[in-house]
Amino acid sequence: MTVRTFARTLRFLLPLALIAGLAACSGPDPSGTAEPLAVGSPSATTARATTATTTTEAPAATTIAEPSPTATQIVEATGTAIAPTATATTTPGDRQGLLPSHRIVSFYGHPNSAQMGILGEYSIPDLHARLAEQGAAYAAADPAHPVVLAFELIATVAQPWPGDDGTYVVYSGDELIQEYIDYATAHDMIVILDLQIGYDTIPHQIEVIRHWLELPNVHVALDPEFSTAANEIVPKDRIPGEFIGEADGRNIQKAVEMLSQIATEKQLPSKILILHQFESEMIFHKDAIKPLPGVDIVLDMDGFGGQEAKLGNYTHFVTDELIEFGGIKLFYRQDDPLLTPEQIVALDPPALVVIYQ
Repeated sequence: MTVRTFARTLRFLLPLALIAGLAACSGPDPSGTAEPLAVGSPSATTARATTATTTTEAPAATTIAEPSPTATQIVEATGTAIAPTATATTTPGDRQGLLPSHRIVSFYGHPNSAQMGILGEYSIPDLHARLAEQGAAYAAADPAHPVVLAFELIATVAQPWPGDDGTYVVYSGDELIQEYIDYATAHDMIVILDLQIGYDTIPHQIEVIRHWLELPNVHVALDPEFSTAANEIVPKDRIPGEFIGEADGRNIQKAVEMLSQIATEKQLPSKILILHQFESEMIFHKDAIKPLPGVDIVLDMDGFGGQEAKLGNYTHFVTDELIEFGGIKLFYRQDDPLLTPEQIVALDPPALVVIYQ
């Protein structure tokens, strides 16, 4: 069985007691020059099977062995400043956004599930301290791009059941999102709201979070992996997470148009739109995606695996198919070995958004 076939046939159920999902899967390297990215680590595969057969709860968050230093302590110790969001995005009369002058370093996940990324493993202050330490490494490796810290929070979470509206997604809720936005605003950070789409439409998903997007430090990411109704030729009974989904570039362009409108109407700095991709089929009609004023489009090379595979896929999906800006996602547990900040800043084009899961 090929890696690709295995990825499309591996079925899992998300925990019923939590809003949960799984974003750590990968496809083969389409360039043919690098080894395939792994579908999952043995521990991840085991966790899927265990969830489906014996429990409805996600594993407990990783225990913190010792208190994390504060972000202030990290900056003082390293002597490396992290760029304040306010001066980068909200100068009166200046609507220029963060890109390409800055680099965004982000933690990804959902606060209610450690399975979905580092955001579910620690408290917000601990996340901030660890993120500041990670960001300082990039500021040291590339002083030309001041670092802006971010939380990428999954705002609409794919589910294995349709729900009352038939979309197979659940909204994380204003109260939870508000907590992270309030913290980010108070600490000169940004928030990226990740949309998993399911059977919903991309424009409707943007509308769900539109009130947040009217804030200057809130941006959006689309995750075609969990978009299961985009292509009219595929079966209509696919469950998000059971198959790798896809998004139509023409519908992604509608999101670009909506974000451009929001930025113009509210006189905001440019909105960032991140597109996650690790298989060619995940975004079809890709040539329909065009930058518009007020929107910075980032093509994020997703998926975990060895360095050779990740660098090969970055070349394929970002260098060879660049829309506007490049980005990459790194996995603390599954990437072996993890690419270093020095390797990341040397990529061509530069990865101006770096996301850790």
